[in-house]
Amino acid sequence: MEHSVDLVPVLRRNGLVLSEAQCDLLEKYVELLMEWNQKVNLISRKDEDNVWAGHILHSLSPLLRVDLPERAQVLDLGSGGGLPGVPLAILCEGWSVVLLDSIQKKCAAVEDIILRLGLSERIHVVCGRAEEKGIVQKMGKTFDLVLARGVAPLVDLVRWSRPYLKNGGSGSVKEAVGGRYSVASPVLLAYKGGDLEAEIRAMQIKTQTGVAASVPLVFDGSEEMGLLEKKLIIIAP
Repeated sequence: MEHSVDLVPVLRRNGLVLSEAQCDLLEKYVELLMEWNQKVNLISRKDEDNVWAGHILHSLSPLLRVDLPERAQVLDLGSGGGLPGVPLAILCEGWSVVLLDSIQKKCAAVEDIILRLGLSERIHVVCGRAEEKGIVQKMGKTFDLVLARGVAPLVDLVRWSRPYLKNGGSGSVKEAVGGRYSVASPVLLAYKGGDLEAEIRAMQIKTQTGVAASVPLVFDGSEEMGLLEKKLIIIAP
């Protein structure tokens, strides 16, 4: 299996320097993820040997291309084993993150992981579906960012995220110098891959919403780490 030492130089070459404490937390998170994956299918078994590049680096890769708010209330839709919410929360120490998933066994596993990481004060697990009325009533209009990694088509992600995003923000994206992007909340950040033309068109027609930015997750080292054709679709629903 890979190790965080394979990841750290790639992040550093792209301007993201991790503290020793952050490295330790990522290491422990992967250790606990692998421990629980023997009991509950948090990630595909075939991905276990590629967990650092395929899951941790992929989860963190928006930080290499996009300037996100330093302090934010964040909802991770369909979080599964805590991806991308947990790795991002480890690096974005001003974030408060809710991990939402509908599978009770996964939620119980991730609750244990968060407790053992010592992050339960700012990472919380909610078990249920995004469209459930009770969950919407409890958490609606409270989040700056909604994350979704490989969860559902964009049309569904827009419909599900709208009730949770705060009112009153600008919800915009600007391309800055050097190819980076600057985000003003509230926005949906959808991790996607491959040819998205038809999916984006269907989302635009059915939700009357446009894409604020389609950011290729390409950076120094992305190809060697196997992250090909990955994109971050940013939408202000």
